[in-house]
Amino acid sequence: MSNNSCIARIRGLPDYPHIREVNVRTGPTTNVEVAFRTAVGTEDLRVIAVAPDSANNAEDGKIYQWFHLDFNDGRQGWVRDDLLEIQGNCGEYGYGMLAPNTFAFEQTRGTPTAQSATTATTVPAQSAAAYVPVPESAQPTTDVIEGLDRVKKAAFMVTAAFEGTGYAAYNNYDAGIISYGLIQFTMAAGSLITVMEKYLDNSQTDTANQLRGYLDRMRARDETLRQDVHLKNLLIAAADEVPMKLAQDEVATVNYWDKVVSGYITHRELKTPLAYALLFDMGVNFGTGHGFVRKAEEELGVPSRSKPGENGITEEQLITKVAELRKASHYRQADRDNLPGLKVRGDFWVDRCTQNDWDFVGDANGFVNINGRRINVLNP
Repeated sequence: MSNNSCIARIRGLPDYPHIREVNVRTGPTTNVEVAFRTAVGTEDLRVIAVAPDSANNAEDGKIYQWFHLDFNDGRQGWVRDDLLEIQGNCGEYGYGMLAPNTFAFEQTRGTPTAQSATTATTVPAQSAAAYVPVPESAQPTTDVIEGLDRVKKAAFMVTAAFEGTGYAAYNNYDAGIISYGLIQFTMAAGSLITVMEKYLDNSQTDTANQLRGYLDRMRARDETLRQDVHLKNLLIAAADEVPMKLAQDEVATVNYWDKVVSGYITHRELKTPLAYALLFDMGVNFGTGHGFVRKAEEELGVPSRSKPGENGITEEQLITKVAELRKASHYRQADRDNLPGLKVRGDFWVDRCTQNDWDFVGDANGFVNINGRRINVLNP
């Protein structure tokens, strides 16, 4: 390979071997469409431009850089630097001469040595002094990684099956005043209001315009809205719109998925898809501040927030214990409140552990069964 070219290789995340593909996007940020996906290990990709993340997304103060790559089949697209190795003469992009297999994210980008009109990019105002590399084992952003994107979608579908009937699920009989949507966002807690605001920012349909008239009353947690049949019908109708589905997905991600990842997964460096899915479901069911993981560590005799594999237990042992503790909690509540249906949720996750479904792919055909509903978790 010539040193006159800057060449990239898709490294993926070596600590997460189940992730076999990454998203290639149409621009330098996760807020744009996925152009296509490519396999981890794809190499000899010519770099044709580098740009900072257009939304200023960063990790520990270091703004991500995106590489515009020329793929061997003639396609082109953008891949983020935490998924790449680069080598060769990358001076025109601010990296200098690099040895083979150089992790792009760990490099400090300086002043380009020779930019042309076709490759010119802007170094962000923070510049090199603000760039703080993070450990290679840092938790990935799940939107970028195809493997975890699949797990996230599957986890959302499974949790939605336990919580209700999907994006249009509605109830008005509990403390939430109105509970609605994929994971039962509530008006009382404010998550439903956040969903509504995001939806209304992106929809101008007649349904949206009518719902806009309810927003102030929802913000005031107006109890009389429990009995408003027109509001109920509007919410159910809105669930068919893409902006409503995207709003629900975004709030579920920010309020639950991201908090579960940062609160339970990152510090312990958990890697199995089943751990992600179980802990997300528990975050929705019990709240993201539940104490089941710490209780499991205590019963297993290891320090809180320690890393399986380094603390004398395996990740599988930890997650199985968490699932068992959760099951016991469901059983106690079911017996106390005469709610036998609660036991199904506890049984489900323990069964996944005992069946060694650590990749969260279900049965031989990629399905799991929840209350008679078959859900495809392999291709959600």
